Amino acid sequence: MTQQGLHPVHLPLGLGEHGRTDAEDTGITPILNNENVTLKTSAQAVVLHTNPSGLEIKAVEAKIGEQSYLFLGDVVVLACGAVNSAALLLRSANEKHPNGLANRSGQVGRNLMKQLLSVVVQLTSTANSGTFSRTLGLNDFYWGDKDFSYPLGHVQNSGGIFQDVIFAEAPPILSALSKVMPNFGLRQLATHSIGWWLKTEDLPNVNNRVHYVGDKLRVDYTPNNVEAHDRLVYRWVDVLKDVEVNQPTIFNRTTHPRSDMPIQVMAHQCGTCRFGENPETAVLNLDCRTHDVHNLYVVDSSFFPAHASVSPGLTVIANALRVGDHLMNQLNR
Repeated sequence: MTQQGLHPVHLPLGLGEHGRTDAEDTGITPILNNENVTLKTSAQAVVLHTNPSGLEIKAVEAKIGEQSYLFLGDVVVLACGAVNSAALLLRSANEKHPNGLANRSGQVGRNLMKQLLSVVVQLTSTANSGTFSRTLGLNDFYWGDKDFSYPLGHVQNSGGIFQDVIFAEAPPILSALSKVMPNFGLRQLATHSIGWWLKTEDLPNVNNRVHYVGDKLRVDYTPNNVEAHDRLVYRWVDVLKDVEVNQPTIFNRTTHPRSDMPIQVMAHQCGTCRFGENPETAVLNLDCRTHDVHNLYVVDSSFFPAHASVSPGLTVIANALRVGDHLMNQLNR
């Protein structure tokens, strides 16, 4: 790839004794020995209850098993993910907030973004383990290409099919592979392929949203920015073909199955409680506190006003640390 003038880089991944780290083993587990930290597992937050004025949260109602509990606190922070944080706010509608909690703007649940996400597979003649982690990424096409001046997106290798979590949620890729290699079983498919994730930012659209129809949660989503994503896929296939010409002993097939992730794959969801200075157009202020409820914060990816073509994880972490500093300053006053 470097011979083609591209600039692959190592991905910024956290690695631990058991592979990739996550929020549980890097964020939650280390603080559980603190006396002022309690973790309630298998608990579902059902509704947020406000005081009579509707300006403060007085309790979080949660269901643990068959029992309901009320948890009280001076500050309430939501980090349920963009879909479920919005759903909890909408589910918490009351007399003061008839359209959903903190929803004066009408933006709670709207502007859902989840990236245009496809996988392109290289088929190999030599076997691999099928369990390797993601390692490489490229941003050479992030700001466009020679014949297209608009952003195309980000490319990274997928990791082995047995290793990558999203593959488990996305059986269409296995279907695409089986059509090309009909006599191969799952293990043979996994160990004779290299996958590449291609990600293009989708744009905020008020009609892409999370909302309730009766008591059923509904997700409405129509992809946009599709041309840029298709161009990224075609451009990347050209890159792979050039690699394969120069590595004939490793790659002996010229087909490149593509699978677009369906709506069920909600990886990198964001945008349902956008932040901004104007309470008429934004759910949160710039400190990620809701404009309408004075002790309620949302610090997951819901706050994004726009998406990117890379994982939002590092931005979510950085913003959570920023909001954490703000809360400590507020509580120490």
